[in-house]
This record gives sequence, structure tokens and C-alpha cells, in this order.
Amino acid sequence: MAQCVTKVELSISCENLLNKDVGSKSDPLCVFFISTGENQWAEIDRTEQVKNCLAPKFSKKFLVDFYFEQIQKLKFGIYDIDNKTIDLKDDDFLGYFECTLGQIVSSKKLMRPLMLKDAKLAGKGIISILAEEIKDNRAVNLQLQAQNLDKKVLLNFSKTLHVFNIYFFLPQVAC
Repeated sequence: MAQCVTKVELSISCENLLNKDVGSKSDPLCVFFISTGENQWAEIDRTEQVKNCLAPKFSKKFLVDFYFEQIQKLKFGIYDIDNKTIDLKDDDFLGYFECTLGQIVSSKKLMRPLMLKDAKLAGKGIISILAEEIKDNRAVNLQLQAQNLDKKVLLNFSKTLHVFNIYFFLPQVAC
């Protein structure tokens, strides 16, 4: 049976973030994680860093495959970046939010408080996650590879000609 899947684009914004900088405001970015098992998370992507801002609207969006009737646990971590390293251990943690992709998709826009690692609220910090289904599927990217093909020469040209015929059908799948 075919899986029902669609692409979803997630837009992230925050409000009232903790200010961890002295003399200026925090420089936040959002790190996107997907659960790989019990309390195991894999970093998928990061937004851009927004300088001196406690209410960022990140322009980078996350693209995710949404599998219907499958629980996909997500985590969004907000960090104040004050250096050039990619390691998050030396950055200030501003809060996180965990949910499922289904929760986001079903509400279109999800607004929730950010939490600290000790399960306390991260001040008045709020994360907003907007989900938008990507419906444009007119283009398909294919990558083909072949090995040990017979050499065929066409009309005495010295170049070898290989032709690939690609056939496909669209099955009727009910989701």
C-alpha cells in the first residue's frame, strides 16, 4: 500500500525572547530537530541569525515530508549566538518547544510558550509555527546512473549514444 505523503513548509517566528546579551539584545536563531527515537534528536536545519532582536521572524523556512497517520516528533530550539562556531554548547539557550508535525498541520498556525531545559517557562517567550502545504509538484528531479552498457555507434560517429526511456503511471491512491 502506498504511503500518503505531502511536503509542508514551516515558518518560524518568536516573541518576548529572553535577553542574554549585555548592552544589546539577543541574536537568536532557530534549530530544527526531528526525533530519531526515545529522547534522541537529529538536527535537520537552522534558520538565519537575527541580530539584536527579541521578536524575530525568521526568513528561512523548513521543508518537511508530512506522512499521514504517522507520528513525527519535532523540536525547535532557540539559541542566542554570539560567536562563529557551529557548536551550540557555547551559545546561550533561550528555550525550546516540542510537538508533532500533525499538531502543527492541523492548526495551521501553532503558538506556544518556550520552555527551558528544567521544564520551566522561558520567561514570556513564545514560538509561532506556521504550516503551509507545498502543492506544486510539476517538476520531478531524477538522477540516473548506468554501468556496463553496450557501446553503440550511430551513423559512424565516434560518440556513443545511449537512450533512456522513462515510463510512469499514476496509481489511484486514496488517502
